[in-house]
Amino acid sequence: MSENEPFFEKIFGEDWVTMPEVFKAHYANRTHRDDVVRVTGLMDIRQSWLMRLAAPLFRMTKTLVPVDRKGVDTEVIFRTHADNDGFWYHRHFRLGAVGTYEFVSRLEHMGGNQVTEWTGSGIGWHSTFAFDGSRVRLEHIGYRFKLGRLTMRLPVTWLFGVPSAWEEAIDDTHFRMEMTIQHWLFGHLYSYSGAFEIDEVTLG
Repeated sequence: MSENEPFFEKIFGEDWVTMPEVFKAHYANRTHRDDVVRVTGLMDIRQSWLMRLAAPLFRMTKTLVPVDRKGVDTEVIFRTHADNDGFWYHRHFRLGAVGTYEFVSRLEHMGGNQVTEWTGSGIGWHSTFAFDGSRVRLEHIGYRFKLGRLTMRLPVTWLFGVPSAWEEAIDDTHFRMEMTIQHWLFGHLYSYSGAFEIDEVTLG
C-alpha cells in the first residue's frame, strides 16, 4: 500500500473516485503517516434488555458503550501512525455526570474490501466495506480472536448476533450513520445512530 494513498482507497477500489467529498475527508488518513481526522455529533444509543445485562462486560472490555440514551455528545478521532499500517478509531461518548466513555479500536486490512476491527480485548469484527453509489455499507463476515500474532475465527455469530452498518453523505462536511446488531432469536440487540460533522483533517 502506497504511503501517499489513503488507508481506505485500496479497500473501496474503483469506487473511491466517485465517492462524495465528505467520505474522502472522513477516510483521508494515509497508511504510515501521522494523520488525524476528527468528527463530532450526537448519537442515539439503544440496547435491549439482554444487552443491559451484559453492560458490566462492555465496561470491562471497553467495547460497546453500555447505555440506552438519546442525544449523546460524541467525538470520534481517526488516526494513522508513521510506524505502522493500522487505522485507529478513538471514540469518546460524553455521558454527563457519569463521565466520558472511551472505546478505542484498530482496523486491519485483510485484503480486497475486507477489514477486521480489533478491540482491546482481542476480539475482532471481520467485515466488508463497500460503496453502493449512495451509502458506505459494512457487512458481517464473522468474528475473530487475536492472541499475540495468532488470529483465528471465532464461531460465535449465533451468540453475539450479526452487526451491520451504513454511512450516508448529507453534504460535503456532514454524514449520517447507523450500526445495528441483530440476533437470530432475540431480534434487535443493540444500535447506535447519528449525524456527524467533520471538524478536523490534519495530514502529517
